[in-house]
Amino acid sequence: MLQVPLEIAFHNIESSQWAEQEIRARVAELERLYDRLVSCRVRIDQRAKDLTGTIPPVVHIELGIPGRADLVVSHEPDHLLRKYQHPDLHKAINEAFRIAERQLLDLKEQRDGRTKSATTTPKTSRYVRWPRSRRSRISGSC
Repeated sequence: MLQVPLEIAFHNIESSQWAEQEIRARVAELERLYDRLVSCRVRIDQRAKDLTGTIPPVVHIELGIPGRADLVVSHEPDHLLRKYQHPDLHKAINEAFRIAERQLLDLKEQRDGRTKSATTTPKTSRYVRWPRSRRSRISGSC
């Protein structure tokens, strides 16, 4: 359960009852997924509009997790424009929360020690880039 009440803000776009209900439902899912959530702030921002109104809003999610910096999910409108033929607020909300869920699952696996790096010894490799002056001498001597 969130220790700080959920914050939902709309900027340059009218607030919508269905959008708020959808956000509350999706945050409840995030809480079930990751029970250590402390806070959640969701901001929906309509940065620009073209003549056809096809530029989708940006959904920005900040999740407060104890012992670490806030987990932030935000993407530019062109992400949705590449992914969907007709992006809208509903798709923007779904995409932002899909990404948030994935990041929380990754964090949960990391916390529980179920990641590859925690279970296997990492292979070390190095890539050394020679200074330009040294490369020309090496290539000239071959």
